[in-house]
Amino acid sequence: MGRCNAFAVARKGRFLCAGAFTALRFTSYVLHLSLIFCAAAFAHPQETTSAANGAPQKLAVVTLPEMGNVQFVALGDLAERLDLRTFYSEKARKVILYTGSHEIKVTAMNPFVQVNERMVQLPLETRFANGDILVPLRYFADLLRPLYPNRWPEELEFSPAPDANKAAPSSDNAAASNEPPGALTPVTPKPAAAPASISKILIEEKANGTLIRVQASRPIARKQVNTRVSQRWLYIDVAGGRLDSTFVRNIRPAGIVQRVTSQYTGAVVQISCHLKEDLDQKRISISGQGNETLISLPTLDQLSTNVLRNLESEKRKWLLDTIVLDAGHGGHDPGAIGPSGVREKDITLALAKRLKRLLEKKIEARIVMTRDSDRYLSPRERTQLANAAQGKIFISIHCNSNLSRRVNGATTYILGPARSEEALEVARRENAVIKYDPDSSSYAGEGDESFILAAMAQSAFNRESEDFAAMIQEEICAGIKLPDRGVKQAGFYVMVGASMPNILVETAFISNPREEGLLSDAGFQQDIAEAIFNGIKRFKEKYESGI
Repeated sequence: MGRCNAFAVARKGRFLCAGAFTALRFTSYVLHLSLIFCAAAFAHPQETTSAANGAPQKLAVVTLPEMGNVQFVALGDLAERLDLRTFYSEKARKVILYTGSHEIKVTAMNPFVQVNERMVQLPLETRFANGDILVPLRYFADLLRPLYPNRWPEELEFSPAPDANKAAPSSDNAAASNEPPGALTPVTPKPAAAPASISKILIEEKANGTLIRVQASRPIARKQVNTRVSQRWLYIDVAGGRLDSTFVRNIRPAGIVQRVTSQYTGAVVQISCHLKEDLDQKRISISGQGNETLISLPTLDQLSTNVLRNLESEKRKWLLDTIVLDAGHGGHDPGAIGPSGVREKDITLALAKRLKRLLEKKIEARIVMTRDSDRYLSPRERTQLANAAQGKIFISIHCNSNLSRRVNGATTYILGPARSEEALEVARRENAVIKYDPDSSSYAGEGDESFILAAMAQSAFNRESEDFAAMIQEEICAGIKLPDRGVKQAGFYVMVGASMPNILVETAFISNPREEGLLSDAGFQQDIAEAIFNGIKRFKEKYESGI
């Protein structure tokens, strides 16, 4: 029978819900179990054919390697096979089985089963898939059989659990056994790893709750740890663990925990914590650090006003709340001049002003311009102004130029030694502004080595500058439909010393007659401003989402 067909089980079980019987059908266990467990986690699906009321039935089981290759069965299927009445709560993921005068309460993802007023612990926790609870068949059958009022089905008879150290019987031996045809044959589990020995349990009070540290001889898988809260008791169950009583006798309570007891049943270690106050189960978190399992118990109390104030103050330090816009050139430095006489300094100032208006209207941040009029600033003055304003990002806006009027497109630069002739030439041209600086001799010796050192000094912002440049370049090329000349690096004086993510944008070639005309057009200027704005907005949202 095929793998899918082995799980195609028609169910006629009776479920009592809100006082009425409701028919629930489960039609493809392969599909719904694959939503919960990885397909590789399944061993071979099996089935057994039995006869209830004279009609053949098929009971689907599945072995889960991560649970020791133990066979699991849907509780609804088992109830139907045994003709047991059930009450099902989908919200609570709980089923009550009625067998004779007994009630058996089973909860998903929990090893504890309530039989009348008695609590019984299964060696493994139950599972949940597509609205039904999966129970470890052998162990649950052992629990259920003494309470079952009718003749127990032969196919649910189990011999004593096989020795894991013995080889599984061959098919010939199995055929010669006395088990009835189609009986469920227990799977011999693979030799299990040595159980994790729990040597220490530490309880620590924190500012916002209590932390329980469970230290063991080896890492404990998350699926082995289960927690639940009942009447101010927190129960922590560690399946497959072992308790070293020598080390855990004197557990000191702290925080919300006022008393701790522990016990070892041979299959599960249970740590019971009596709590000072109620705790919401949903707020408990479990994580691992090496051989430590951490159980966090956030309290219902709010953090102190001072703590919240300090946290908010720290958060504000990292917000991109000050944006520095640098309009290239200015004053007696006209920048590049186009074929029809358009000056770069006029275009960059117009672009910066448009961008400033967009940012002030749509983003909560202080916008600082290195110049808002036709005046000259040296490269150093621009970065000094940005640092003094405690800027969080720096954008220097320029227009490109080339001896060939055919060259066109947009480029965005970050600081670093030039890696191409084009980048080197652009940097030389932009850095030529120092001839207007009275102290131009102070730039002597600024070569590749200096730019490498400068880039290293600003290494804290390298990754952010690269990301920022990539976003700006993408938005510009998408918004103004110019050729994409990419993100490059070069040694621009104006970027040296900026203590923040910083980029230089060459919006278009003013030396290209067509692009010169575009740069002079108010509509095109607005398109460029909006493209840069979109890049800033993307970067700000991405960066601040991690704070």
